[in-house]
Amino acid sequence: MLTSSNFKRNLDQFNKLIAEGEAMYKAIKVTPGEWYSPAGYSIFREPPRQAPERYVLDRDYDWQKWQTNYKLLLEEVIPLTNSQRTSLIEVSWGWDLKTNLTAHLSNLKAVKETYEKELFSSSQSALGSFSLEDVSKLLKGVPAGLLRWTWEGKSRTQGGTPRQWYIENEYHVQNLLYFLLAAVFADIREEEYTGSVGQKKPRVDLVIPSLKLVIEIKFWYGKDKPQRIIEEIAEDTSLYLAQGSPHEQMIAFIWDDSRRTEEHHLLKSGLKNLKGIFDVVIVSRPGRMPDNTSLINEQNNE
Repeated sequence: MLTSSNFKRNLDQFNKLIAEGEAMYKAIKVTPGEWYSPAGYSIFREPPRQAPERYVLDRDYDWQKWQTNYKLLLEEVIPLTNSQRTSLIEVSWGWDLKTNLTAHLSNLKAVKETYEKELFSSSQSALGSFSLEDVSKLLKGVPAGLLRWTWEGKSRTQGGTPRQWYIENEYHVQNLLYFLLAAVFADIREEEYTGSVGQKKPRVDLVIPSLKLVIEIKFWYGKDKPQRIIEEIAEDTSLYLAQGSPHEQMIAFIWDDSRRTEEHHLLKSGLKNLKGIFDVVIVSRPGRMPDNTSLINEQNNE
């Protein structure tokens, strides 16, 4: 996937190669072809002929390096499924320098124009190759991943210490999701302040700028009623998605520390009615984690 930073990097490379190519074109020196007498025997004496003009760079330009960078860039941005990919990338050795460079510059400018419009729709060239639905699917897959979450009754190595990775608060859940999503979305950011709303300066848990998406995380303690979760998320949407905000959608991720699965459906359907909520994902604490994992945290939050 191309993030916004990679997209900008590629555009910068387009501009750099085009500028270098145009500078090289201006630096081409035309050398007239030499005159020669046709070889072979003939009853008629043929007049001397002039060889074609030769084109050479009269400055210290690395033509071979430029061609290599040209090829690497187009291989990255043009999808494998594009029917013109080979003809655009292929470096021709049969043309003279001037004609060759003209063709390459023309290709670069055409591909750059298409790239800026994001018409190359493949996973390697389009910012929209991942969608909000993809994020939801990843988050809904967290329970399956927790199957391999470290929770040892005894050490698996001789002389080692058994490890049990507790998830005791919202920050632990945030770390888990950041680890999951950062491998896919290079532009993900955490704990980022958004635009002020009056005297209040909200701070989002996770944000994916390329999708204009906020991921808000809630730790549902055993003493908390569903109404509290709804009130907090409703307030969050009004702040994070306020007019002028760069964010447009929110996914609410709720860690149910008491496994109240009978209340999930009603809570989820209610939250989806809030403006700006794209999806709601509720994940229960794994069964092998003891019931008192968040007991200290509940006491501290009272």
